[in-house]
Amino acid sequence: MPFFDQVQLAPPDNMYELKLKADPDRHPDKVDLGVGIYRNEHGAYHELQVVRQAKEHLAAENPDHDYEVTTGNADFVRLAARLVFGKDSAVLTASKTTTVQTISGTGAVHLALLFLSRSVPNMSRAVYVGVPAWGNYKPMCELVGLDFNAYNHYVPSTGLVDWESVLSAVRSAPRGSIFILQGCCHNPTAADFTQDQWVVLAREMKEHDHFPVFDVAYHGLGKGLDEDIFSVRHFASMGFEALVCQSFSKNFGLYGERVGALHAICANDKAARAVHDQLRFLIRSEFSSSPAFGARIVTRVLSDPGRETAWREEIASLQSRLQLTREKLRHLLCEVHKTPGNWDIITHGTGLFSLLPLTPEQCRVLQDTYHIYVVPTGRITIPGLNENNVSYVAKSIDEVIRASQQS
Repeated sequence: MPFFDQVQLAPPDNMYELKLKADPDRHPDKVDLGVGIYRNEHGAYHELQVVRQAKEHLAAENPDHDYEVTTGNADFVRLAARLVFGKDSAVLTASKTTTVQTISGTGAVHLALLFLSRSVPNMSRAVYVGVPAWGNYKPMCELVGLDFNAYNHYVPSTGLVDWESVLSAVRSAPRGSIFILQGCCHNPTAADFTQDQWVVLAREMKEHDHFPVFDVAYHGLGKGLDEDIFSVRHFASMGFEALVCQSFSKNFGLYGERVGALHAICANDKAARAVHDQLRFLIRSEFSSSPAFGARIVTRVLSDPGRETAWREEIASLQSRLQLTREKLRHLLCEVHKTPGNWDIITHGTGLFSLLPLTPEQCRVLQDTYHIYVVPTGRITIPGLNENNVSYVAKSIDEVIRASQQS
């Protein structure tokens, strides 16, 4: 008898569909603002100089292609933890943390949720996420048997966090609930908590005994490497147990190498050892071990003070360009075209994205008529803009909005 005849189509994926349409488009005016990668001024992949040099050194050494240990290269996980918690972190010196290598940030989030669902007795099944959010959170929760609960994160009219909604969710959720929190460069809204809000949020979550899962996918591309990780370090100083999902895709440009880590902050070293062993078991049961090459590049850079300093300087230059690009797009829409709408939201945000006030139909017109690829929600990837195309994009957005208002 046939087995697959009753298989249903999976839910659609906007990013998958957008990339299928954007990649083969060879129109000279094409602008891809969809997939979240950092592009240079020529619209191409941007390779960091320190990454290029690390690759050259690795090529000269010609390391073997043996499997990494299940939980990841020991030097890599040590350096990844140091980058998150700081060189002199109390939780590191007290051996209250444990780290494993993952298949980038996506794999870290999945492993974190799988661990909470399967390995932590009496852990709540309720997961709370501020929306709009990264589209993978909901299916990831459902995949491991956790209950996804949404609350509003964003005020479109201001481009800022819906602070009252956040506090209401924290105060009304059942005690011990799981909250997924993006540490910086919120995807897709670009609306981050201020440091003062993080302090209040930590106090409220502590009072209600909630468990934080931090997703840190864009570390260094918001306000700076130290500023972007303030939330994690503050929660750690408050004595929270927590999970921290770390990606090196964006801040090292290692998208295809899938380099990430999952950190657990525990109450003591005994708990840290048990958590590490459970994570080892889950990794071994699911994908055995993580890719080695990208982790070797990160290790080569972060293990050398000179290379790390050069990397930090390069990241600062990328962050500066992102902010300048935001200012340019806002200026064109507000001051040059005087496009209807509140475009100050563009410069209120940080990181790779901006959630523009565009309807799905307006996004479709931008794609079909102007060859400008935007996620149907209105999310654009800021580094997809450059001096050669930002004026064209702003003019096209203005035309589409005015045409839709007239119709």
